[in-house]
Amino acid sequence: MADHRAPEMNHQLDFCLATEEDYEGVMAISGDVYKGVDYLPVRYHSWLQDTKRRTFVAKRQGKVVAFESICLVDDGSTAVPEGLRVAPGERGRGVAGLIQNFAKGYIKNEFPAVKYIRLSRVEDPPPSMLSQYRLLQVKAALSLIFKVEEIEKTVYHFITKLEKEGQRFQPPVALELEDVRRIYTNEKVIEKLLPAKMLIQGWLPVLPITSNLDYLRAKVVSWMADSTDEPNFLSLGSHPFKVPFGDNAYRFDINLFGTEPRCAKIHLLAQLLVGANITSGSVLCCCLYMEKEVFQTLDMFCEGIKKYDFWMEQIVMEKDI
Repeated sequence: MADHRAPEMNHQLDFCLATEEDYEGVMAISGDVYKGVDYLPVRYHSWLQDTKRRTFVAKRQGKVVAFESICLVDDGSTAVPEGLRVAPGERGRGVAGLIQNFAKGYIKNEFPAVKYIRLSRVEDPPPSMLSQYRLLQVKAALSLIFKVEEIEKTVYHFITKLEKEGQRFQPPVALELEDVRRIYTNEKVIEKLLPAKMLIQGWLPVLPITSNLDYLRAKVVSWMADSTDEPNFLSLGSHPFKVPFGDNAYRFDINLFGTEPRCAKIHLLAQLLVGANITSGSVLCCCLYMEKEVFQTLDMFCEGIKKYDFWMEQIVMEKDI
């Protein structure tokens, strides 16, 4: 492993592996990121300890001006960049490209088995990026804001609404580890429910293989399916984590897989109950990611719930390293 105390110089910037001491500097350049639902304040320290990751900073005269982390997935064949940050005063000066190039060079040198770079980003990637990457998948996103103490009441209100519409609320099955491994590696399930053969947890896109599923265990609090035999719909609920959105606010990511509108509604409600039961905060920012075919259904179904403009699309792209 490279010595983080012997940085590389480039364009008057020092590039090196991030340390615990860099935390405050990274937070200082992240204040306006993701409209108050940034994950990095919570994940920074665990990322430094994650053996599947390498995390980098760029400094100018000892001050952090950029950050990026790369996660190695797919049995070590794919590098997924996450958390790119550039200080406001450095934006538009090519600093993002410089730290990305440094990180890519580091990964190529330390992990020669890596063949691909895969990333997810918010809508409207620039043409220059689209010309370099293969577009793998585009999912719709919907963000909801709840007072935690009102979630259970709200969910049961919508269950009643479903039943009045003639749709019986049959809760999804909570999957055990052996079910997760069996279902998500089943070729029929992959073909039916995972476009581009891609499993996305939060914003981390990975192949549905055993090593990735085991890695995601610590990140996912609830794996759900409408059936453990031949599922028509799957969902993941992340561990809620604290965010700067407001006093004692938490974020809860729900990834939905499938195009059956009735199942999408039921999985949303079931996952919300899980999030409410394990969150002690005052506000829950729920971020949903789904196939575009069910977006309009869920958007209309959630009428009356406060919505927030975080992002509207989740785009997954890939290129050879």
